[in-house]
Amino acid sequence: MPTNPWVAVHAAASPWLQARELRRIWDDYLSGGRLADVRLPIAESWHRSQVAGIDPSRSRAPTLLADRRDVRERWRAHPLEVAAPLIRRWLGPVADDSEELIVVSGADGLLLWLDGNAKVRSAAADAMNFVEGALWNETGAGTNAIGTALATDHPVQVHGAEHFSEIVHGWTCSAVPVHDPEDGRLLGVIDLTGLMATAHPQSLPAALAAARAVEADLRVRAQARDARLRVRYLELMATARGKMALVSRSGRVITDHPDGLLRAARIEVPPGGGTIVLPGGRPGFAEALDGGDAYVVRAIPEASGGSPRLEGIPASVIQDVAMDDPGDLTDWRRAQLELSRLAEEQAALRRVATLVAGQATAEEIFAAVAEEVARLLRAARGTVCRYEPEGTMTVAAYWTTEGSKLPVGTRVELEGDSVAALVEQLGRPSRIDTYQGLSGPVVELAGTLGATPRSTVGAPILVDGRVWGAILASSTAPDPFPGDTESRLMGFAELVATAISNAVARAELNASRARIVTAADEARRRIEHDLHDGAQQRLVSLALELRAGAGDATTGINELRTELARAANGVTAALDELREISRGIHPAILSTGGLAAALRALSRRSAIPVELEIKTSARFAAHIELASYYIVSELLTNAARHARASAVCVAVEQLNGRLHLAISDDGVGGADPSRGSGLVGLCDRVEALGGTILVESPVGAGTSVLVSLPLG
Repeated sequence: MPTNPWVAVHAAASPWLQARELRRIWDDYLSGGRLADVRLPIAESWHRSQVAGIDPSRSRAPTLLADRRDVRERWRAHPLEVAAPLIRRWLGPVADDSEELIVVSGADGLLLWLDGNAKVRSAAADAMNFVEGALWNETGAGTNAIGTALATDHPVQVHGAEHFSEIVHGWTCSAVPVHDPEDGRLLGVIDLTGLMATAHPQSLPAALAAARAVEADLRVRAQARDARLRVRYLELMATARGKMALVSRSGRVITDHPDGLLRAARIEVPPGGGTIVLPGGRPGFAEALDGGDAYVVRAIPEASGGSPRLEGIPASVIQDVAMDDPGDLTDWRRAQLELSRLAEEQAALRRVATLVAGQATAEEIFAAVAEEVARLLRAARGTVCRYEPEGTMTVAAYWTTEGSKLPVGTRVELEGDSVAALVEQLGRPSRIDTYQGLSGPVVELAGTLGATPRSTVGAPILVDGRVWGAILASSTAPDPFPGDTESRLMGFAELVATAISNAVARAELNASRARIVTAADEARRRIEHDLHDGAQQRLVSLALELRAGAGDATTGINELRTELARAANGVTAALDELREISRGIHPAILSTGGLAAALRALSRRSAIPVELEIKTSARFAAHIELASYYIVSELLTNAARHARASAVCVAVEQLNGRLHLAISDDGVGGADPSRGSGLVGLCDRVEALGGTILVESPVGAGTSVLVSLPLG
């Protein structure tokens, strides 16, 4: 059994065998009430299911409480609806691999949204009425991950016969509660549900990661909402006579008065507002704003005798209830605006970072960056472009508040005046604050998209030390962008660079895997060819000769001796060929004598002299020794065949938990892995083991290869 009582499936066990044992435990419980080997959360849920009157052997599916239209309306109004793309992005790869459904339920257990494999979705609907609108809390369906996660407010996985109802025994589900970061209330559950036989040990961790990402996203959205509210009502709070504070719908303090009205992080506010008790016991009044999304809170002055004076405080209009002079709030106003600006910037950066972390496509990330940058900077246009070798730029994404669109893929010459050209030339952020007197293809294109920009700012996207492209923001407003705009753009440029690097790394990994598979296929074909045309043909010929000799009764003893000697020589030659082929597959000396002995034997067979320096006699893991052997073997072959070297030096050393190989020759040099030489295969082999390889091969000065392989 897993050590974590909330986890059902783990990598060391067969889901099918595990489910068969769970069925025996389930039968024992129903027949005699025995709870041996039952995880505590499951045992407690079985008890709750019995108390709720769930019939474990029933064939009736969970209750369908809502039709499709009702479910759609509920889902559109639910706080988790905005997170559906994020949930799909996080869970899509796991759900696809394990053929699971992605599910979101409300806090009542009603299924609101299902996404995933159509066949699995149909099977779940037919087998157990697992559809939008069905009620899957424990009261409605007995023990199941969604209902049990809601009942315990804890992530849980339920496998096979751990489900209380028999109709669900063919399934496994992993569910995680999601809470509103605004007030901590339970919003619902994110769940992965699939067939029991294909249960995946990573389903629960994946659902947990998705739930935490959603909560973080909701928190960022709340911070962005706070920023908008802070700006919207800043002037009201700064100019009103009397102290004011701005709080969220849950009573979280967004902005307190600079002199301190609430002096707390949260207060109790009744829905719709009204009279409240402020910290310290003083009476106050909360006025609803934006349909109850926020409240302005003010203290109520006390009349003589200590009783609160409530007259003149209507529930629908904010008005002065105190005659205090607010004083000079210039610095406070500036600080509040800066807080809002930073919150909006962090929210925008996090939205883009979420796309990057979720391995969204480059097109999705570019489009999001163009829009986020334009909105954040109050710009009319946001552009992401890529620089081409021939002195042009290609539009990778474009967003605008104007009517004209700029198609992705549009290519523009970088001649003339433009921020894009400056960024490409200088490799650093640049700006133009007036377009008067400017000309060139980029300026001409900008003029066709709407009003001519007054100001443009750009930041370079740096990938592997070179300027890959740029992020541009253009404004048609009369005032130029603030002085810190370039530094704000760089945050987005760094995220885009990370996304591009990730995409390149994934592409290189896929190419490396393809090369490894191709190399393995070619190696098998070569071995088959060598066996067929060499040792196999020789042995067939020997067999025919021996049969012919055995069937010839006229053969004399001397002739027979000659035939047998020739056959013995043929067998010896065939054995030599087989030994040579076996060295190419896995040299026997490597298994018996270790890497040092194998490299000495390899050096003796080399076509050119080898100076061998081995500073370790230790044995290493088989895959390390085999990889090291083939690296040295390949480089010795390269030195003899291609480099025209007269000597090779090979050094082997174990240091700091790594095995270091240094191979250098005095050949013609000029070896380049990027040109498809045999070094590409070596790079793939080294990187597959988590190692590093460095090749230095200046023309005319020989080749040096340094390889470092981790031994952990």
